[in-house]
Parts: sequence; structure tokens; C-alpha cells
Amino acid sequence: PKKAGQWWNEKPDLEDRTKKEVKQWLQHFKQENELDFNVDDVACRGKLLAARTEAQLKDIAGKIAGIDIFNAKEELKKKAMETEESGGAKLTENPAGGDYAKALVEAEKREAGDAKISKFLPMVLLTVCTSFIPGFTAIAAEEEKRMKDKNIEGILIFGRKCFLQVVKEFRRLRKAYIDGAILRFCILAGQSGIGKSLAFSQIYMREAFIQGEKVAFYSVREDTIYLFRMEDGKYTCQQAEVNDHGFWKTKAWKTFDGRSAHLIIDPAPSQGHKYFKVHLVEAFVVYLTSPNSELSNFEKEIRDLTWKRFFVPTLAIEESKVIATELKESQSVFLERFQRTGGQLRDFIWKDRYEHFKACQYNAWAGVQTGEYVHLGDLKVSSRIFSDQPSPTDETLLYSEKYVIVAQREWVKSKIFQVYAAKHFKNFTGLDGEKWFFAKTYKGCKLLARRLPKNLADAKKKKKNDDRENKVHEFPADSTLKTFSDGVEGQIDKCRKHIKQVAEDQKAELTVCPTNYPAIDGATNCRTLCD
Repeated sequence: PKKAGQWWNEKPDLEDRTKKEVKQWLQHFKQENELDFNVDDVACRGKLLAARTEAQLKDIAGKIAGIDIFNAKEELKKKAMETEESGGAKLTENPAGGDYAKALVEAEKREAGDAKISKFLPMVLLTVCTSFIPGFTAIAAEEEKRMKDKNIEGILIFGRKCFLQVVKEFRRLRKAYIDGAILRFCILAGQSGIGKSLAFSQIYMREAFIQGEKVAFYSVREDTIYLFRMEDGKYTCQQAEVNDHGFWKTKAWKTFDGRSAHLIIDPAPSQGHKYFKVHLVEAFVVYLTSPNSELSNFEKEIRDLTWKRFFVPTLAIEESKVIATELKESQSVFLERFQRTGGQLRDFIWKDRYEHFKACQYNAWAGVQTGEYVHLGDLKVSSRIFSDQPSPTDETLLYSEKYVIVAQREWVKSKIFQVYAAKHFKNFTGLDGEKWFFAKTYKGCKLLARRLPKNLADAKKKKKNDDRENKVHEFPADSTLKTFSDGVEGQIDKCRKHIKQVAEDQKAELTVCPTNYPAIDGATNCRTLCD
């Protein structure tokens, strides 16, 4: 790790350094490389050291040390020049990145799975012969080794049908943006661990690479941006650290940016989009995210602009069977894991992650520790118990701008049956299911209310601002909830009547959920919850 004050790591401008600073570097260099020379003999102002020849340094420090010092100071000069040329951001060539782009374009492509079996099939499989993937350097090396152990050449990328549909739509929107439209932000949202960052990004970049387009991949986790562009008929890759908001003002980015460029942002937990500055970028932006607080923060960043957000589903059981076959794994084992994880690929594909998921799910159910959350609007629930799913109006589409919150797969559903069996309930669907959703499963669920609509209450009969303030309503486990939904026939009139009655009763507690709030029965508005 870099230490504070090590100027040769932070700003390698050797020629501008004092004798004291040069001496500091020489002491570090001597110790790190176990060299034998007198630091005081070599130390001088940076400009003088930069000008010294290899022969001069051999005379001063000795043959071996002189050669090493010469090569090291020349490397510092090169880095300083690269930094200056890039306008403050240090750009470095990444040959592996160019090879990766070529491998992705040339990847073996085939279909797997029968469309007659499931609307989620077929999947498009890419076999990419690479050990490098931008943003996933460590994972790519591990995955390549794992594939070799299974006698699979290259890394398998699972092109889910829903991803292919979204790529097509994103490219349509990008073309419209290049032609003059104002929409330039597309968000792909969905449950964590379903392949958004890794699989979708590869499919999206492959289409761009085939067309020879410029692509930037900003990995918040790595604090690195990878810049791909076509030069002399082949792709080159440069990378730079993104360690402050000023990167987007640098020459390195400005010479790459433009309406025809792609910028893919892969956020990180608790960091979100980090140093990205929306008003300093002209490229078409694709943001890959789980429905969490980072998504909410990004939407605030672009709230004054035009954008689209699409939700994609967790994996279907038919998809998991295809993946099990391709990875030479037991379908019965994958099916067992699938029942618990609700189609979160990352959590059922590896045994250790699956065991960790189960432990988190038990804790979340018991209210001990929820771990990862799903944030949608003002709702916050455990991702181990609940899942967001798209709610498409077109049966041929596997993605949608609308979404619903549902229970995770069979394990969670079995818990629902147990809860209701103990209470002698025969049915937990619809409104009964929604009451359970809040009161029984998620203890202490907090939901930010919106202000009561003027046309539904006589504000003059209430205390000043009593029913007009935004407030947080907490649902204890033993609450009795009244719920109304215009997604259920005949409910909307009852809903309006109930709101009016409660508004006129100064002692009653009323909470009106946010607009477009998704519920377990699939309704999307006019939701009223109260003790």
C-alpha cells in the first residue's frame, strides 16, 4: 500500500523535487531493493538527477546500484510525462485489456436451452478465452482456473435472454441520443448476484466492440476506469485511477468523452457512484445496480435529467438447470440451492457463498441481522427475505420499468404457510398477504409516508400540519393493519372513504404510502396502512 508523503507514488515529478525529497526517494529505493550505495553521494536536486547518465551514476553509486538507480529514475520521468500528457490523470497502457476486447469479440457464441420449455430460454453462451476482465481482475483469474479444473477452455459468460433484450433497448436509446435525443442515462436494476455487473456488462461491451465504438468501464470497487478505443483496426486499452471528482475534467477523459462514447458504471456497496460527476460527462451512461441506497443516491444525482430504469428478474429455474449443465454441476444440488436463494446466481453457484446466504437468511427471518437490504422508493427490506421483480405489461418482455416486491422462493413461502397455519389462516394472498408482509415477516419495517392528498381530507378540521407532514411509520410485529388497493376490484372507493374518515378524526393515525409503492399483490398505488 502507498504511504502518505511518498511523492514518487502520488506525483512522480522528479525534475521538480528538492535534494531532500530526492534523498527520501533514494533511501526508500535502497531499502526496498537491498542495494549497497551511499545515499548522500547520489542525492541532489531532482533536475540534476534526471539529467545524469547511466555511466555517471555507475561512477557515483557503483556498477549494480548505478544501473538500477538510472532505470528507476528514467521510469519516474516516464510516469511524469504520462501524467502531464493526460492532463493530471495518469494513463497507463493495459495490453491485457486490448487482448480482452479481441477475445470478447471472437468468443465462441452458442445457444443453450429450449424456448419451448421456458420463456427465459434460450440463453446465449459466450466462451471468452481471457484471464482479464475490466473491473473483475481477481475474479477473472480465479474463474479461468476454475474452468480449467472442469476442462472448460475460457470463461463462460451466461447471456440471459432478459439481458439480451435490455442490451437491444439500451442501444436503441443510445442511437436516439446520438441523433439528438436528451435521454442519456440508463439504469439496469435487479436483485444482487444475478449477473448484472459481470455477465450483462460483457454482453453490452461485446456489441459495442463489434461496432468499433469507444467504451469506458468505471469500476468503483477498483477505483479505476478502463478506456477502450479502436486504433489501426484493433482495440487498445488504457486505465487510470479515479481518486477524486476532478478526473472528469482531465485531458485524459475529455479527449475520450463524447455523445458516441459508452460509459458503464459498476458501483460498489456503501460507495455507490463515488467520484462520478454527471455534469462533467457527455457519454451515454449505463449504470448497473441492485435496488439499494446507492441506486437512490444515483437517481438523486441525475434527478434533473432524462433517464430510464429497467428491472430484470432473478434467474428462473430453467436457467439454473442450463447453468448446472454447462458448468458440469449436479442439477439436483443447484435446484436445492435455488429453492433458498430465489435465483441469485452468485449465491447458489458456489457452495461457500450458499452456506453464507442461508445463515444470513435465517438471521433476517429471526430479526437478528438482515445484512443486505432492498431499497425501493422509501421501503427498506431484507434482500434475504424479499425480492424485487419486473412487472412487464408485455408478455414477450422479460424486463420492465415497473416492479413488485415478492417473497423470496420456496423457503420463504414455506415460512409464510407455517405462520398462517399457526393462526388458522387458509389464504395469505392479496390483502391478507400484504398485512403479513409488513406485520409478520419484517419486524420494525419503516416506511416514509407522503403527505395526505388535499382532495382526500379537509385540512381545516385537523391540527395545523398534523396530516401534512412527511413522517416515518414503524410497523411492530403485532400490528393490525388496514390495507386498501386499487389493484383489487372495489377497493378504491373504500380506500378513499377510509382516508377521509381518518383525516376527520384527530385521534386516528394515518399513513399514506409513497406514489407507485409496490405491494405483494402487485398493485402499484393508492395504498393505505394504519394501526
